Amino acid sequence: MRFKSAALLLVLLFALPAAAQDMANINFYANLGDQAVATVGDAVKLFALSMGQKPRDFNAARQFLIKEGVFPDKPYAESDTLRRRTAAFIAARYLKLGDSIMYSIFKNERYAVVACGANGIMPADKSEWDALSGAELMELVARVAERAEAGK
Repeated sequence: MRFKSAALLLVLLFALPAAAQDMANINFYANLGDQAVATVGDAVKLFALSMGQKPRDFNAARQFLIKEGVFPDKPYAESDTLRRRTAAFIAARYLKLGDSIMYSIFKNERYAVVACGANGIMPADKSEWDALSGAELMELVARVAERAEAGK
């Protein structure tokens, strides 16, 4: 009986941190959907999670995305408002979009918005300077992940 109790206790001790992290991610998703304005930190965490990472903080997730060639190595702060141009740039780099001539030449945020609009990833009629809501960010990442899966 003691062996079963000890085994159950060990299983719980190892399972609780993993469950707590999953619960933190569930809370992150729930809160993000309600945010009127998403931040760069939200985008970094969401893209890292979509790539199978479990980032412990913004800097770790940011460094992972920079290493993967997805996030630009620019001085963004976690609390910066997420603009359509930044989100499009991350999405275009994640998907390695190259079918837009201007984006394939200049590889900048402005032309990433055009490339994402032309590919149906983002609405083409919105300004590159618009702030994204949490729900819009979630929808964008879902489209990008779906597109990435289809491209495999």
